[in-house]
Amino acid sequence: MKRAYIHKKVGIVIFISLVATFISLPASHAEYLNPAVPGEGTAAYWMDKGGLYSTYGNFPAAIRAYEASLALEPNNSEAYFDMGIAYSEMGDYQNALEYIAKAITLASENGRYYYGRAWTMILSGRSSEAEADMVKAANLGDRDAQRYLQRDGTGQ
Repeated sequence: MKRAYIHKKVGIVIFISLVATFISLPASHAEYLNPAVPGEGTAAYWMDKGGLYSTYGNFPAAIRAYEASLALEPNNSEAYFDMGIAYSEMGDYQNALEYIAKAITLASENGRYYYGRAWTMILSGRSSEAEADMVKAANLGDRDAQRYLQRDGTGQ
């Protein structure tokens, strides 16, 4: 009986010691650092933040994140494109088209950029102007543009 009591006391002391050790660890030890997540302060980090904000519909915050990315990497065509799409989602088609045009200037062979500009034009009521970009996107291999043109009857 006495032995069981001693084992129980030793177990409690060990448990309390472990709890005290974990409580006294600095907060940085408790953080999980995912190696797949880019480090804060990098252009990739801000691109990821912008994408997350966009996913949840916080387009003003997404634009700020893309601006932070561009401050670190000024020729990032993807940041310009994503910022243009965010402006488009807010209904600011003028800014949207300007940023998407900048992305196209930096990466003129990216069919997705032409497709995005075509959709922005369609949304802004400029459907006739959108056709050239839709055809260009399809010719560059953008599958969405190809499907759109097939469905539209323009054929590609």
